[in-house]
Amino acid sequence: MIATWLAYNTLVVLAGVAAVGFAAGVVGSLAVLRKRPLVGDAAAHATLAGVAIAFLLTGRRDLATLLAGGLVSAPAGLIALVLVRRYTKTRDDAATAIVIGVSFGIGIALVAGITARAMPGSAGLEQFLLGHTAALTARDATLLAAASLLAVVVVVVALKEAVVVAFDADFAAATGWPVGLIDVALVTLVAVMVVVGLPAAGAVLVTALVVIPPVAARQWTQRVGTMLLLAGVFGLTAAVVGVATSSLRPGLATGPLVVLAAAAICVVSFLAAPERGWLTRRRQAGRLAGLWARGRVLEECLDVGGDDGRGGFAEATITGRAGGDGHRAERRVRRAWEGLVRDAAVVPVGHERDAAGLMRLPVGGRDLWTLSAAGLAEACNRRLRIAAWHQVLDVAAEAGRAGLSLDLPDPADVLDPATLARVGSLANHAGDGATSGAGT
Repeated sequence: MIATWLAYNTLVVLAGVAAVGFAAGVVGSLAVLRKRPLVGDAAAHATLAGVAIAFLLTGRRDLATLLAGGLVSAPAGLIALVLVRRYTKTRDDAATAIVIGVSFGIGIALVAGITARAMPGSAGLEQFLLGHTAALTARDATLLAAASLLAVVVVVVALKEAVVVAFDADFAAATGWPVGLIDVALVTLVAVMVVVGLPAAGAVLVTALVVIPPVAARQWTQRVGTMLLLAGVFGLTAAVVGVATSSLRPGLATGPLVVLAAAAICVVSFLAAPERGWLTRRRQAGRLAGLWARGRVLEECLDVGGDDGRGGFAEATITGRAGGDGHRAERRVRRAWEGLVRDAAVVPVGHERDAAGLMRLPVGGRDLWTLSAAGLAEACNRRLRIAAWHQVLDVAAEAGRAGLSLDLPDPADVLDPATLARVGSLANHAGDGATSGAGT
């Protein structure tokens, strides 16, 4: 196993594919941010025809010649896409499907014809469908690494312009930036990256190498620079895992393995990302539901026990009044009650504190509870917060009627003195605006 990993050919393939994976992630990030991911798909399926035509014209099967053919056909496919969109009034997705189908059909027909005629030097040409990393030489790996490095350098140099256009093209155009030229440069860069990625993933799967790592990286960060770096790392990791698995299992193609590794990283990102991951959102939703249930229980404690919270109440009464529809809501209320008891926010009536802690004493044949000082403070704070938030919403509605914009505060900060002062100031402005509007 170690000998396989240390084999010269394996190291050559690993270096070339890793460089392609990193660059594909970086370049693909800009395409994803600009909402142009399928542009790479159109270019990828057009490259196969270019590879076949390059072989027919030159009779050579070296990587540089074949990729040069792909560099011609990929932009041709993109130009065809633009023409179909412009002159046929076809929707973007339909136009993309048309170009992909036609260009890929031409490529498959040409490759099949070359293979059927058994032309000299044509052996292995069909491997461009799924990649042909096993045939990479040191010269090929150097070529791929150099092209990938150049693509990354271009992204770094033009990052500011690309980001501005990706997030607000109208603003960029209004400020005099050449939005059309930047879009053309981005599309060209994606096409180049697709062609460079042909040996790694093939014409069918290379788009996945450009799109999946950026999508995975987007789940982990809100910063563009961090996203580009993570996407590059994810692409590189997928490349290494794919090459490693293929070297240990020679019967498995490297391209699909690289894409599957990238897909696995994406699935993990969808599940475990700290802010956007499904598991994280589930935990947050459960926490918010738990806070809601705790608040409902405290509210019922105040309603039943009186505003001073000193009146006794039965556990079944509180949980019954606070319970919602369904068993899940009932379980949340039950856990909320148990949490209040554990935190000593509700305590037994007539309780005594000793070395063993709180002791429940039966009163009138049943256990009665009351709010402790801490529980009363929490319940009153919640009631004040709700009232203040209602005031904020009322001010927002009034400001909207007056044509003013209101930046709502975070509910957690609604009782902050500075926040309340800002809300009061906005309320005055809204009232003045409404009065002025009524006068006119």
